[in-house]
Amino acid sequence: MADKLDWLNRHLTLIRYLTVEDVIGKEGYKIRPDLAEHFEGVKGVEEMVFKFVRLGDHKSACELLAYIAHRRAAVWWVYRCVLSLLEELKENPAVDRDIADIAASFDVTVPDFAKVELPQPPPEVEEQMQAAFAASKEKLAEARAKVDPEMLKYVEDAVEVAFQEFKRVHGIHPKDLLKKLAERCKEDPYKIDPNSPLYVEAAKVKAQIQAGRKEAVETIKAVVPPKAPEHEKKVRDNALDAVYRWVVVPDNESSQKCLDLGNECPDTPAGLLSLSGFWAYGNLMPMGDQVIATPPGLAANGLVQTLLMCALHKGGTRKVKERYEEYFRLGVEVFTGADNWEKSLAAGVPPHRETRYGGQLAAGNGQTGEPGGYRRWNAGPGPASKNGVR
Repeated sequence: MADKLDWLNRHLTLIRYLTVEDVIGKEGYKIRPDLAEHFEGVKGVEEMVFKFVRLGDHKSACELLAYIAHRRAAVWWVYRCVLSLLEELKENPAVDRDIADIAASFDVTVPDFAKVELPQPPPEVEEQMQAAFAASKEKLAEARAKVDPEMLKYVEDAVEVAFQEFKRVHGIHPKDLLKKLAERCKEDPYKIDPNSPLYVEAAKVKAQIQAGRKEAVETIKAVVPPKAPEHEKKVRDNALDAVYRWVVVPDNESSQKCLDLGNECPDTPAGLLSLSGFWAYGNLMPMGDQVIATPPGLAANGLVQTLLMCALHKGGTRKVKERYEEYFRLGVEVFTGADNWEKSLAAGVPPHRETRYGGQLAAGNGQTGEPGGYRRWNAGPGPASKNGVR
């Protein structure tokens, strides 16, 4: 187990709900039908989380954690999970496949399990046949030796006369006919003619498909801009800047930044996490005069999907199961109070801006470029807000 049972005898303190009934009724958590039997007789959510772990289901444990945890701590936790993925990708980057390689070849590759080999005669049978053939030749030689030479010559001449008559009628000597038959037996009896109508038509269809594929690839490349790694990294870091700022100061401005920067890359873990931070604030109109409450479970579901996106991400050094085990370990560190943002705040550099993640050692507030800008943010609760989410 990745966490080496470090979670044993530790209690989660940064959680909002204590009972399964509360998280279902107040946060909209839904019990999957295939997991229903595990919830029987379990009332406490913390007990249920660790029961999932004992069952080896770290994914379900992480999903439940996302629903029961304090939102601020939950966003910090998933932020740490995204950094865990970045560490993996630093060691083993994901390689994108060129769309032009898709369906580039129509040659059928037969897997090993489906290959059929022609039956071969058993070695002992072949040896017996060779021995019988040799014995027949030996008996024939013995029989010829016993026959009167003149009589043998008379018979052979008569046979040759008959063979010549056969040749006159059919145009081939019987002995030559037997030789040709032997040569034909060596050939493939199911030889395929590449010029047959079926293969000619198949070649035409293949050419049409290839032409269509080429046109489709050109169309896709024309409408889908090529990836720009430096720009993608900048957008990712900006989204993580917004997440970190929201965790440090979860106010109206920080929440709006999460929405704005998350919308620039919603199909990435960093972008979806930034949007989840906006939903976790509790107000869908942070810069407006009216409070529109976030629907129950929206923020938690966003965090769950962010974890799934991280777990399924290409590249890295861990498999899906190993990643969820690591994410759960990080969750225990956060929700027991052992891991928080105070150390990074004191250092003035958000974790995602450190060089080990491909960022910068000196980082500002992520928006103005002001060096050390993170230092001015208070690690405690931010200014009073309309919804009171902390």
